Order: sequence, then structure tokens, then C-alpha cells
Amino acid sequence: MLHRRFLRIKALQEIYAYHQSDSTNLPQAERHLLEEVDDLYKLFVYQLSFWVEVKKFAERRIEENRNKHFPTAEDLNPNLKFVNNRILNALEDNKHLLSLEDQYKINWADSREDFIRSFYNRMLDCPEYEEYMSNGKDSFGDDRGFLATMVDTYMADDTLLFDYYSDRDLTFNSDYPIAIYLLWKFLNELPASFDAMSKLPPVFKEESDDKEFVVKLFEKTILHADDYVDLVKANISNWDYDRLALMDKILIYMAITEFCEFHSIPVRVTINEYIEISKFYSTPESRRFVNGVLDRLSTVLKEQGKLVKTGLGLVEK
Repeated sequence: MLHRRFLRIKALQEIYAYHQSDSTNLPQAERHLLEEVDDLYKLFVYQLSFWVEVKKFAERRIEENRNKHFPTAEDLNPNLKFVNNRILNALEDNKHLLSLEDQYKINWADSREDFIRSFYNRMLDCPEYEEYMSNGKDSFGDDRGFLATMVDTYMADDTLLFDYYSDRDLTFNSDYPIAIYLLWKFLNELPASFDAMSKLPPVFKEESDDKEFVVKLFEKTILHADDYVDLVKANISNWDYDRLALMDKILIYMAITEFCEFHSIPVRVTINEYIEISKFYSTPESRRFVNGVLDRLSTVLKEQGKLVKTGLGLVEK
């Protein structure tokens, strides 16, 4: 579920918080890191549960319309394509999702129904919804494509949804864009065989390896930060180290940790990952700066015999 870029981002956020706090309790900080990783997964589960709740609301609305004193022909013979969406039906009955809802204490009964109603009514006005309901297709691929499009096009910028989750957990603020991407990716990769007995993807793609990766990256970056200062100072030109943004320093420190501690990760992979992360978590100039510094540091560390790669780590591109 969580690709290593997202684990790097969670480690980055927690390292930044650690440096901003007065705490020096590293074991406690590591526990908090893993709690934050779990919170990201929790938000992903919330998003799945939310779509099931929208489906349930649609079913209630259909039933209410049928029971009007003077129902229209459309009320009596509604288009059921959305409420019959194969993925939503499978999620509603999915044993694993139900157990996770119980574990995370997700209960939509404590939310105002007008929140769900607002999202549902806005969905009805979307051209993608109109096309989905009227295209005459009846396939798993069409059901999946509609949900993925709605997530990608509308959920990321939905301020009401963002505020709703923020009210439940402040950590959801920074995780919301990532959770939206995880939901979109989950839907796009979902097989037609997904049903009530299917397992949702786990927090870590490879439980032991990925968990060890994020904890080690976090721990080693903090423990060796002081050792990295002179190395970085000696290899930045036209930049004043003391004026560098803390976020840029942490990105560089994390990359150095990967260079030296993770022998199976290629140098270029590490550099590219932190360039990409810098685009979203630092200043506009950071991409060029981080790229130049890491290129230089990888060469220096290799010359010093501190950058040793094995297996996949030997791959140049």
C-alpha cells in the first residue's frame, strides 16, 4: 500500500517535528512515526468507508422518492446504476473493511447527514456522473473508471471533505493529498475478482522490509545529523549553510543516510526521490539546490569509500 516515497515523506515530517521540538526521546519519536504511518492508512480506510456511506445515502434518497405522495415516473423507476456499482457493493459487504471500520471506530452516524447530502448533490451535477449514468455500459471497468475519475477530479479539492476529516484528526491535514492518491491508485488497480472476502492492501507493501526501512531512515538521519554538517558545508558553493531552510537540510541528511546505510538502493533512485519530495515540501529553489548538492555528495562519499552499493543498488539508472 504505502510506497517508499510516502514512507520517506512520513519520516521527513517526523524528523522535522523532532528538530522543532525540545524532546530528545528517540524511542518515543519512533513510536510516534509508526503511529503517523498508521494514521495515513486510517485516512485511506475513512475514504473507502465514505464512498460506501454516499451509496447508502443514495439508496435512502431513492426509497424516499418512491414513497412520495405523488411520485413521478422517474421516482418509481429510478436509474440504479450508482447504487449497483460493483465496487461499492463489494466494499459495503467487505469483511476486512468492516473490521477496520470497527478498529478505527469509524461511525458515520455521528456526522450530520447534510454533509453526505451536500457531496451527493454536488456529484449529481458533475458531467462525469451524468455520463456514467447514461452511457448504457454495464461493466466492472465502467464502475471502476467512474469512481477513479471522481476521486481524481473532485475529491482532492473538496474543502468540505477536507474540513470534515481535519475535525476528526489534525494529522489528517498533511495526509489528505496522499490518502487521495492512495485511494485513486487502489481503485485503478482493483481486480474484477474483488469481493466481500477480499483483503484490502496492508499498510506496508513488504511488512518487515518497509517497516525496517522507515524506522532506520528516521533513526539514522537523526543520530548522524551532527556528523553530516561539516560534510554538507564543505560541498555547497554559493550557499550559506546557516541560511539554508531546515527542510532542505533534512532532505539532504536523509539522502546521505540512504547513500551510506541502504546498500541496495541505487544512488540515482535516492537523488530522484528527494528531488521529487522537495517540490512539495520545500522552497521553489530547492529542487535545483538539492539535485546539485546530492550529485556532489554522492561523488565525494564514493571517493571516501563510504558509499558502498550491492545488488540492485549497483543499478545506475
